[in-house]
Amino acid sequence: MSEFHDLGEISLNQDDQAWGNLGYWRDETEYSAACRALALLLGDAAELDANSIVMDAGFGCGDQLLLWRDHYKVAQIFGINFSKSQTEFAKARLQKSDPGPGQNPAPSALQYGDATDPRAWAFEYPGGKPDRVVALDCAYHFPGRTDFWKLSARYLQSEGKVTVTDFMLAKDHQPSSLNHRLLLWMLTRSQIPAGNMVTEEKYIVQMQQAGFEHINILDISERVMPGFGKWWRGYRDGPGGQQMRWRSRLKYGVTARFLDWAWRKNVLRYCLISGTKP
Repeated sequence: MSEFHDLGEISLNQDDQAWGNLGYWRDETEYSAACRALALLLGDAAELDANSIVMDAGFGCGDQLLLWRDHYKVAQIFGINFSKSQTEFAKARLQKSDPGPGQNPAPSALQYGDATDPRAWAFEYPGGKPDRVVALDCAYHFPGRTDFWKLSARYLQSEGKVTVTDFMLAKDHQPSSLNHRLLLWMLTRSQIPAGNMVTEEKYIVQMQQAGFEHINILDISERVMPGFGKWWRGYRDGPGGQQMRWRSRLKYGVTARFLDWAWRKNVLRYCLISGTKP
């Protein structure tokens, strides 16, 4: 049986990159550059540095792991990813990659698993438990995101930080509206649990109940949601898009239409979120 999260993102990239997020679109016109910009936005918000022990929940094909290692020089990386094909691909990439002259690669331990399952977090932590948990453009796919908050709080060091990019319901969204029924249909098509779509107020409460404080939410919808759709329409009709497998074209086409609709109708917001464990 094929995986929903597979290696299809590779076809969207250039120069041997394999990014798979929605991107952060300022002046970027190329997908890989926009994806890297979103990863840097999250990395900066997480305050990654050479002392960081990072748990990456949902590392995709591994480009962000290379970024955490090479750009921020993090001390250690642990990772969980709910895709067997991507996990094996990412492991191979890290093993083959060269961090550069005079640089020691951050030790990494990666495994296939569900970030809401305690068994997936059962690594040996030789340098101590993580002080940073990150989830780049994937938390909305987690089955039961509140379990992810609880596990993050359990495994983080004291004063550790969790940082994610994620969707939430727009402030004025009406659960009884036609738009909400359409949203539920689109979420099912996109394999996103409907229970993960909550308002900002409820989102904060869920993080607080898991034990986080100093919660910060930055709305970056304008730089994410319309940008991906605009880029996709141009790419779809070009040589790269024409050569894609029909299944991938359908998947990313649905994603682009979903984002355009949710942005235009003010149904969802895309945010950068962080919280600290006391």
